[in-house]
Amino acid sequence: MSHFLRIRTQIREREQLLEALRALHFQHQASATQSNDLLVRGYSGNEEHAEVVINTGSQYDIGFQRKADNYEVVADWWGVERNSPIKQAEFVQQINRQYAYNIIRDQMRVEDRILEEDQTLENGDRIMVYSERG
Repeated sequence: MSHFLRIRTQIREREQLLEALRALHFQHQASATQSNDLLVRGYSGNEEHAEVVINTGSQYDIGFQRKADNYEVVADWWGVERNSPIKQAEFVQQINRQYAYNIIRDQMRVEDRILEEDQTLENGDRIMVYSERG
């Protein structure tokens, strides 16, 4: 019996996802072919395939599977939460926040705006203040 759970996300951009994982210091590997060809380990030898896999430091992994235009998070959360410090809700929230930050930051660069202030609040929310050049 599989214990894997899938969580839909609004994450679309691979490079922004990888950058979010690096910023949050998650050890991961990404498929060179950008396909779901890496293994995500779960309970009792069960496996799923994913494009990006996070090593949790235990025998359970967290994966990101490409599904149409978005990624889904796939993991045996029962095992992940009992064998690593990673908790499902916090993990998904952290990834979504960092990914959104990366997208906004890059869009502001494209629009040639200047970052005036970047502050992280105690609850993890970020405040970014941009201004226009010239």
